[in-house]
Amino acid sequence: MKATTFVCTSLLVFSSSSFAFLDSLDSSDKESANDLMGMASSAMSDSASSPLSDLLSSQLSVSPEQAATGSGALLSLAQSQLSSDNSSELMSLIPGLSEIGGVSSMLGSIENLDAVTSAFEAVGLDASMVSQFAPVILGYLTDQGASEGLLSSLGSLWQ
Repeated sequence: MKATTFVCTSLLVFSSSSFAFLDSLDSSDKESANDLMGMASSAMSDSASSPLSDLLSSQLSVSPEQAATGSGALLSLAQSQLSSDNSSELMSLIPGLSEIGGVSSMLGSIENLDAVTSAFEAVGLDASMVSQFAPVILGYLTDQGASEGLLSSLGSLWQ
């Protein structure tokens, strides 16, 4: 299960950060990148889902791939922006989140909401969906026992 979580997280980070550079590629490179992204998306769809992705899929009527990519983008942004205490707490509340940091350093991280929006759009989600994902994720974290400080920080970061 840990290997599956790592693979899913790796694909999340890869898919969400990679679309940002597709516009800078020439057409033959774009085809190759799109093929690679298609394989990553397919592998992610075939992988086991997480409780958070399942919750997002059911509450927002999005596909498991969209739920995984959207939550991965928001959580990657959180990992890059939160204090070390809040980041540690977040990692303890979401299984597999600790792997995002290592993969992000290889592939580039999501450091602003524009990159999150790009990740959402890459899997067919409108940018307005960010404002729908955030409260569901915050509710999930509340149910997991997140502190008020973490929830406040994430709320500010994701608005």
